[in-house]
Parts: sequence; structure tokens; C-alpha cells
Amino acid sequence: MILWFAMACAIKSGVAVIEMDKHYNELNTPQTRTAQFEWSMAEEYRLKAKEEYSSSQFQDAELLAKESIEWMDKATEKSLSQDAEEGEAQ
Repeated sequence: MILWFAMACAIKSGVAVIEMDKHYNELNTPQTRTAQFEWSMAEEYRLKAKEEYSSSQFQDAELLAKESIEWMDKATEKSLSQDAEEGEAQ
């Protein structure tokens, strides 16, 4: 029973880490990187999620992966708003 629970946790967090990497690959563009603070936070959470996953801290890895995705989305939003502001200024 405990083995099944451990495997379920590993699978669930593994899916979250894979989703995070997919998100990272899609959003890792020079435009998104203009939101330096947000993108740095996303990368740090991403690295910590991978570290926690590799040390079998599955619940922590899942939470950190979700947080990383949130910061990637914030970076995207900020970079788009910066582009809109620059377009209006011209």
C-alpha cells in the first residue's frame, strides 16, 4: 500500500515537472526574458523543483514546479505589457 502511494506521488510530481519544462521551452524567448525579475524567479523555482524531485521530495517538487509556471506566466504578461507601452509611446 505504501509503495503504491509513493509511486502515485512520484508520477504526479513527475507530470508537474514535465509540464514545467514544456512551459519553459515554449516561453524561453528573448522577449520574455525582458521581464528580468519574473524570469529569474521562474528559473530559480524551476531549478529547485528539479533538485527536490531528484532527491525524492515529490510534494515539494510539485509545488515548486507550479510556482515556476506561475512566474513564467507573470514574465510573459509583463513582457507583453512592456511591448504595448513601447508601441503606444512611438
